[in-house]
Amino acid sequence: MPSVTVGNSTIPYQVRRSARAKRLRLVVTPGRVEVVAPLRLEDGRIEAFVHSKRRWLYDKTEALRERALVAIPQRFVSGAKVLFRGRFLRLRVEPSEDSEPSLRYANAFHVRVPRRIDGDRREGLVREVVVSWLRERALEDAQTFAQHYCPQLGVAPRTIRIGNQKTLWGSCSARGTISLNWRLMAAPKPIYEYVVVHELCHLVERNHGPKFWRLVGTLLPDYRERRAWLKKHGVALG
Repeated sequence: MPSVTVGNSTIPYQVRRSARAKRLRLVVTPGRVEVVAPLRLEDGRIEAFVHSKRRWLYDKTEALRERALVAIPQRFVSGAKVLFRGRFLRLRVEPSEDSEPSLRYANAFHVRVPRRIDGDRREGLVREVVVSWLRERALEDAQTFAQHYCPQLGVAPRTIRIGNQKTLWGSCSARGTISLNWRLMAAPKPIYEYVVVHELCHLVERNHGPKFWRLVGTLLPDYRERRAWLKKHGVALG
């Protein structure tokens, strides 16, 4: 696989030739760089093009890599960063004489862990405490949004659940149960609001037809922008 070097970093890329391509262009997604080129363009011109864009390419891949890795930390240790409501916040793990772990949120996540717990057990416990706290905030926010929008819709969910879905941000069952993904707490609050409103509207319109989107638009006139943000950045939320 060809690659380009920027400082100490090597960025591999794939070349895809297309009969529809009129010019060279770069497509950068998490973990992948693709160069789209016209069918008969010489390899040398492709290499020169990528080389000329190497600084931009480095900045773009680094930005995507940081978002993807930091949203949900690989390690739950002091200094790690957690993405919460669109902001990167530090995780501070502090040993304590308390018998139970606790979390305090003050422009950072301060987690106090009993001193007797160490090593992998401590890290696992910190993750459990942080995720539990995020799930609680997700439920609180969803309930607040529902209280605001349900009177306008004339309906209310049977219940709201916070889950750990692998492929869905939210869903609405036939019985009126709304399920939401706790990882949405990494997104800016307006994005989470959009997902909640989207599912609330399914209590009225079950499909994604024109009536459904008109209903969403009456509650959130800018829903298209919020939806586009989620499509573009959702992969980085963990």
